Amino acid sequence: MAVQQYLMMGRAASGRTIITGEMWAVGRNYQVGQLGLGDLTDRTDFVQIPGTTWQNTMPGGGADQRRLTVKSDGTLWSWGRGNYGALGHNNTTNYSTPTQVGSDTDWLEVGSAYIQALAIKTDGTLWSRGYNGTGQLGHGDTTDRSSPTQVGSDTDWAHVIGGNTTGSSAVMKTDGSIYWCGDWTGPDISTITQIGSETGFVDAVSVGAGASGTAIYAWKEA
Repeated sequence: MAVQQYLMMGRAASGRTIITGEMWAVGRNYQVGQLGLGDLTDRTDFVQIPGTTWQNTMPGGGADQRRLTVKSDGTLWSWGRGNYGALGHNNTTNYSTPTQVGSDTDWLEVGSAYIQALAIKTDGTLWSRGYNGTGQLGHGDTTDRSSPTQVGSDTDWAHVIGGNTTGSSAVMKTDGSIYWCGDWTGPDISTITQIGSETGFVDAVSVGAGASGTAIYAWKEA
C-alpha cells in the first residue's frame, strides 16, 4: 500500500479531514516565540500567522516549545526552541517565525516527541533530527542531528506515532507494523526495531509522559 493511500485510509477512519488554509495561534509565547508571530508576547486572542497554504498536520503535544508542520506544497517548516538542533535548521537557534527546513518539497508528515523530530517523505523514507541521548533518532548511535537525516534505507514508512519525554520514538510502516527506538522497557535501542511481529494495525498513539508511564495503543479493523 502506498504511503499516501495508507494515510488517507487512517484519516478517513478517524474522521479527520486535512485542510489547507490560514493558521492562527493563541497562548503562551514566552522565551522562544513558539506561537510563530515574530515576538515573545503571550496572546489571549487568536492572531493569524502569515500565509494561506498551511495544513492542519502539526503534531499535538510532546514537543517542548517546538512547532513543526508541512505546507500543501510539501515544504517542511519549524519554529520555537532550537536546542539540540531539533528544528532542523543545522543550528541550535530559537526561531520566533515559521522557517522552512531546507528546500525539499516532498515532505508528507512530521511528528515530534520532546526534543527530537521525525518526518516522512512522499517516497516513504524516514528522517530524524534533534536530541539523541538514548538513540531515539534511530541511527544506531547517540549522536545528535541538527538537520534531517535519513533513517536507514527503507521506503515503506507511513506514520510517525510519537514518543515520550525521556527519549523514544515510534513509527508505523505501510504493512501496519510498529517500530520503536530510544528509551525502552529494557536497555535503550538506538536502531529502529519492530515491536513484536504484529502487522495490520491501522492507527496507533503513544500516551504517557515518562519512561515509567509511556505506552502505545494500536488498533486493527475488526
